Parts: sequence; structure tokens; C-alpha cells
Amino acid sequence: MTTEAAEPTVEPRRRGPRGPYAAGREAQLAIVEAARAVFAERGFRAGSLRDVGERAGVSAANVVHHFGSKEGLLVAVLEARDLGSGPELLERFRRGEVVPALRGLVETNATNRDLVQLFVMLSAEATDPTHPANEYFRRRYTDIRAYVTAAVERGRDRGALPAGPDPSQVATGLIAVMDGLQKQWLLDETFDMRAAFDAHLLAIGARLDRES
Repeated sequence: MTTEAAEPTVEPRRRGPRGPYAAGREAQLAIVEAARAVFAERGFRAGSLRDVGERAGVSAANVVHHFGSKEGLLVAVLEARDLGSGPELLERFRRGEVVPALRGLVETNATNRDLVQLFVMLSAEATDPTHPANEYFRRRYTDIRAYVTAAVERGRDRGALPAGPDPSQVATGLIAVMDGLQKQWLLDETFDMRAAFDAHLLAIGARLDRES
């Protein structure tokens, strides 16, 4: 009887993309990150593809090669933002966890200044109907109002929010407060938007102890 253990059979490990595809994907991610920073600092119209390329370590022509145009790059930046905490947030809304979900979002935003600055900058620019992100933000606000409205209704059923005004109006107010607090925080880093948001929740009768 041998004292050595038989070697286990090991399935070949699946590896990620290799070669030109992997390099291309890495370049795209670097360009998106660079564009996010440039657009947050200068706005979409003032930030140039050359600025983005220099920050990403590629040429402006290379940026166009990957994204087709400056508008295409903007769409990629916005989509990357939505792929962050979006799915988890929507799932919490579906469960009626509107209070902890929104508090968590404020907490997350407080650690992502560049991302918040990008959102505030672009959403303001996009009020111009000719802006390439105008339709994106119009659709986004329509969708998020619907999600938060449904979450407010479920939150009331769970006792986390009191009965009161129409849920759609409560949802609109919550979104407006969060957007406004973000602007104040960008202007003054000592401003505590988490505490300010909690104060608003308490003012509308939310139960902060109902964390689920």
C-alpha cells in the first residue's frame, strides 16, 4: 500500500481572453476610466478626445477606433456607471428595502467623488435637448422614478415609511434631495450629505431602524 496520495484529476482551468482581444478590452477599460475623469473635470463638450487619449496613454485616433466617436465614448462611460451598483440597488427596491437601499447609495456616493462629479456635470449639460446624453438622462429619470415609486409603496407595506402623499411624489422628492445634496457636497467636502439625507428621511417619517 503506497503512502503517497494519488494526484487528483484537475480540469483545465478556464482562462480569460488572451492575445489581441484581451489587450483591446484592457485598452477600452482604460479609455473609459480616462473619459470619466476628463468629462467629470471639464464636461463632455470641453473635454476632448485628445485629453482622454493622453490620460489613457493612447492616441485620439485609437479612442475613435474603439468607440467610433466622442458620443459613443460617452455612452460607454454612462453604461459603465450603471453597471456598478445598479443591479443590486434595483433588487433591493423590488424587495421594498427603499430606506436602506437609498442610504447605502448615499454612503457609496460619498466615497466616489469623481463619479458623482461626472453625473452632476453631465446631467446638467444634458438638459440641453441637443446634448448627446439628453435622451439617456430623460429615460434614466423616468425609470428611476418608477423604481423608487414602487419601492416606496412596498416600504409602506413593510412599515419602513408612513402612509401619506402619493408615492410618486415621495419618490420624486427623495431623488431631488439626493441630487441636491450631491451638489452641495461637491462644493464643500466638509458637508455631510449622509447625515443630511438621514435628517430628510426622519422628517418624512421613515423608520431608519427598519434596515431590511
